[in-house]
Amino acid sequence: MVLTKKESQFAKEFLQITENKKYRELKDYPRHGSTNTYDHCVRVARRAWKLAPKIGVDPFSAAKVGFLHDFCLVDYHQDDKETHGGRWYCFYHPEEAVENAEGEGFYLSDIEKRAIWSHMFPLSKSCPSSRLGYLLTFCDKTIAAKESLMNAAEAFGKAKSVLVNSCLKTIAILKGRKNT
Repeated sequence: MVLTKKESQFAKEFLQITENKKYRELKDYPRHGSTNTYDHCVRVARRAWKLAPKIGVDPFSAAKVGFLHDFCLVDYHQDDKETHGGRWYCFYHPEEAVENAEGEGFYLSDIEKRAIWSHMFPLSKSCPSSRLGYLLTFCDKTIAAKESLMNAAEAFGKAKSVLVNSCLKTIAILKGRKNT
């Protein structure tokens, strides 16, 4: 699942984040089967930015936490379950995302940090405590669901193709036997 033209244009409005060398490495980390972490974050940021004014949240703050919420350079499919004290990715990556963001010089207010830390609710240690936190959690879940469904649809399409081809070959074999 690649970024749309609008999503790509949106990412260009936040070059301080999206052109950061370490942040761009997120393109190498898969997310939800159909995309990568960079593209996922762009989608979450854009949705949060669009919805923020409707609930009285600063759209730039919403976009920033959307971009940075998964700033964790770990392929959770390959996680060794030891590096982070045996904790699963879903439990530790919000903390690491904040650490990585601050390590790259991105300033996060306390409310933005709490939004990122709680975005995995109910799997996180904390519950969203602000409109920004609930917005990020909502946007992340809806985008993740869409990406996962796209992955399922793609897998179904491949399975359907294999099944149809198999059936066509079987029919051709049976026709060949009938003619002999």
